[in-house]
Amino acid sequence: MVTTRHPSPSVATTPSDPIAVEPLPAPALVPMGPPWWGAVMGTGILSTLTQLHIGTSTPGAVLARCLLVAGWLLMVSFATLFLLRVRRSAEVWRDSVSGVGSSAWGMVAMGILAVGSATGTVLPAWSPALASAAWTADRTLWVIGTLIGFLSTFGFAVGLLRHRPKEPRPAWGLAIVPPMVSATSGAPFVAQISSPLLSLGLLAFLVACFVCSLTLGIVIFTAAYHHHLRIEPIPVPLSISAWIPLGVVGQSTAAAQAIAAQSGRFLTPESVPAAQAVADGYGYLMLSIAVPLVLLAISVTLHGVRNGMPFSPGWWALTFPIGTLSLGALNLSKGSHLAGYSLASTLAWIVLLGTWTLCVIASLRPLVLQQAARTRRLHA
Repeated sequence: MVTTRHPSPSVATTPSDPIAVEPLPAPALVPMGPPWWGAVMGTGILSTLTQLHIGTSTPGAVLARCLLVAGWLLMVSFATLFLLRVRRSAEVWRDSVSGVGSSAWGMVAMGILAVGSATGTVLPAWSPALASAAWTADRTLWVIGTLIGFLSTFGFAVGLLRHRPKEPRPAWGLAIVPPMVSATSGAPFVAQISSPLLSLGLLAFLVACFVCSLTLGIVIFTAAYHHHLRIEPIPVPLSISAWIPLGVVGQSTAAAQAIAAQSGRFLTPESVPAAQAVADGYGYLMLSIAVPLVLLAISVTLHGVRNGMPFSPGWWALTFPIGTLSLGALNLSKGSHLAGYSLASTLAWIVLLGTWTLCVIASLRPLVLQQAARTRRLHA
C-alpha cells in the first residue's frame, strides 16, 4: 500500500534467506511497521460493531471481548516490534516518514482510534465497574491517535507537494481519513465535558476535522479515480487499495450523525431537526455513492485475484472501509429511523466478519509456510 526503500508492503518480495531457493519457497514477510496497522484498524472496528450488533447475546459479547483483547495485543506488539527495528536502524524510521510513503502512518492513527473506540464500547458492557477506566483509555487513545493522524495528514501533504508524484493512488487516502475517524470517535466526549465553552470548542474541532478530511479526500480520490479509469488501471498488486476511498464515505456518514447528535446541546430546539436533516441528507448521498464504488472495488479486486495478486498487508483494506460503511449505515438508521439502513449495516458487518477472517488466514499463512520450510531444511 505504501512505497518506501524497504520491500513494498503491496508487493511480495523474495527474501535473501537460503530458504528462498527451496522448490516451494515460503512467501516473504513484509517487515513490521506502519503498513501492518490495517490489522489493528480492522480488529478494532470489528470489535465495536460486534458489540453494537449482537453484544446483548452471550456469543456476541464473548466475540466482541475477544476481538477487543486481540486489538490491544496487536497494537502493543506492533508498536513494540517497530520500535525495536528503529532502535536497530535509524533508516527504518526515516523511510517510514519520507515522501508519500508517510501515508501509512494514517493507519497507525486509525488503529489507535479504533481500539480506543472499541474499549469505550465493549469494556463497559463487559464490566460496568470498568466503565470509568474504559472511558479514560478511550480518551487517551483518542488524543494520541488524533495527534498522529494530523501529523500524518499534513506530513503527507508536504511530501506530496515536495515530490509531486505523477501517478495518484487510492492508498494516498490513508493519510487523510484519520481526522474523519477522530471526528466520529471524539463526538461522545463532547457530552462528558462540564464546561460549555470547552465542550463547544471540542465540537468545533470535530467539525474542522470533518471538513479537512472530506476536502482532501475529494481532491485525492477524484485524482486517483480519474487516473485509474482514464489513464492507467490500478496495478494488480495494489488491487485491494480500491476499497480505501470507501473509508471516507462510510466514516463521514458516521461522523455527520455523531456531530449532529452533539450539536443539539448548542442549538435552539427549533434548529435541532434541521441539523439532523442535514446529517441524514448527507448520509443518503454518501451511501448512495458507496454503491457504485463498492461494485468498482469488487471488480478491481476480482481482477487482481485472477491475475495472481500477491499477499501484502494491504489486504487489510478489506476490513476497515467495510466496517465504516457498517458503522455509517447503523448511525444513519438511528438518526433517520429507517430500518433499511440497519439491515444494510448488518449485512456489511457480516461481510466484515468474512474479510477479517480471510485477512487473518492470509497473514498467518506466510509464518506457517516459513516455519514448515525451516523444519524441512533442518531435517534434510
